[in-house]
Amino acid sequence: MVSIDQLKILIAVAESRSLSQAAERVYKTQPALTAALKQLEAQLNLSLFNRQQYRMQLNAQGQIIYQKAKQVVAEHQHLLDTAACFAQGEEDTISLAIEASFEIEQILQALEQVQQHYASTQIVLSQEYLSGPIDQLLQNKVDLAISPIPNQLIHDSQIEHKIITQGYLLNVAADKLIQKFDHLTTVRQLIDTYQVVVKDSGMLTTGIKVGVQDAQRYWYVNNFATKLSLIQSGMGWGRMPEHFVRDALAKGELHELNLIDYDNRIEFTYCLVKIANKPLGPVATALWQAL
Repeated sequence: MVSIDQLKILIAVAESRSLSQAAERVYKTQPALTAALKQLEAQLNLSLFNRQQYRMQLNAQGQIIYQKAKQVVAEHQHLLDTAACFAQGEEDTISLAIEASFEIEQILQALEQVQQHYASTQIVLSQEYLSGPIDQLLQNKVDLAISPIPNQLIHDSQIEHKIITQGYLLNVAADKLIQKFDHLTTVRQLIDTYQVVVKDSGMLTTGIKVGVQDAQRYWYVNNFATKLSLIQSGMGWGRMPEHFVRDALAKGELHELNLIDYDNRIEFTYCLVKIANKPLGPVATALWQAL
């Protein structure tokens, strides 16, 4: 069976100016190096070198085996590095649930920083809606969550949080819908149109219609992309994260509604949240600190 040591010797010879230099590189005597190469060729049943010249040089087949050997040795070293990280207590995976209205670009630098420092750990991001991230956290399905915290949980001793940033939801509609009204000033005027509502992916609002007036017609969708498409088509109106509609508002494709009897712009405080008495591993701790 071909060993990693044999492949390292092959690489050293291919990349060195002489056998003596290659022998020094792999900490072997020159006779031991020569014997190892002959054994490798015998095991592969293949000649790897052109020995007719003064200096041993790889032949065409040897060049291909050399390139493959570099890949195998690199993967072997990666395996050892990964095992060493896990042996030191680093998690193989950490998970982060993010409320879908949050602008993820704001945390990309922190994610990249942790990814580069802990390359062996997979970071799994999941997008949830409304109470979904907190629900996932409380069920121990994720390590961390980014979300506005529902009022009933702000002082809950189960969770620990720190503020990351602010964000906004805006009531928007397209010209096609707005032009149905001579002068649109109240939410009651919209009762016979369709309000587009994102369904909660958690269980904390079960049975509660969030932000919907009584008798309002509404569409339920499961993501903001579908919601935006329906609103832009004029089939409905609704609240959208400001960063989702920034360009459409600037281009005049959508308009922010100004209703006298409805919250037209809702400000959210986004928090990084974890279970209070549950210790985090080193990578999750680093992410908590980076954010």
